[in-house]
Amino acid sequence: MAQPTRSQPTEGHSEPQPPGKPTLSVWDTWPYAIVAAASIAVFAMMWKPWMQATGWDGKGTVTGFGKMTRTTRHLNLWSQTSPPGAKLSNMWALLAAAAVAIVLLAAYHAVVRRSEIAGGVTAIAAIALAIFVMLNAYDLDKKIPVVQGALGMTNELGPQLGLIVGALRGPGRYPWPGAESLLNTASLTNWAYGTIAVALASAAIAVGKAWRSGLRTLAAAAVGRM
Repeated sequence: MAQPTRSQPTEGHSEPQPPGKPTLSVWDTWPYAIVAAASIAVFAMMWKPWMQATGWDGKGTVTGFGKMTRTTRHLNLWSQTSPPGAKLSNMWALLAAAAVAIVLLAAYHAVVRRSEIAGGVTAIAAIALAIFVMLNAYDLDKKIPVVQGALGMTNELGPQLGLIVGALRGPGRYPWPGAESLLNTASLTNWAYGTIAVALASAAIAVGKAWRSGLRTLAAAAVGRM
């Protein structure tokens, strides 16, 4: 009695494979590597002086994380009260640091595992990083009067005596009426503007690459349905 045999698949025909996760080619991942390197550069640049200020009592610098370093001429040494210290917030800087961590993690999956979804996450995180960096610079710019006040002097007799002693010892001149003096100045540095430029360029690269990958995926899906 003949035994039934299993039907053999015809040549040139294969079983349909279930759709998998969208992937990127090796040559499509290099922009995300650049974005990751740029985010590391942004994080490093945020530790540089973003603001510089000059006052009667010395000079000071403020990093992107709000850390202030200053010098003093001890004009308020004999004052009963000292000028208020500069209270600077680093909320936007901490959010930027968190965005850097997300960019690095997503870019790793986009480059090493060639995940297109991770590429989209990289672009979103890069946009958030650029926004946080700009908001951090704007917040520091608003705190310029606070930094100037920390480098100033009080309206007491003590600072006046300090100015006289400084003029007699030679390192400074007493501000006599009519004498030209350098007023309190403070401004953002090139480190701040450079960090903004790097963050914006990184976001533009990530968004452009994710946009092209998305269009290619949509086109492939449309061709597959035809």
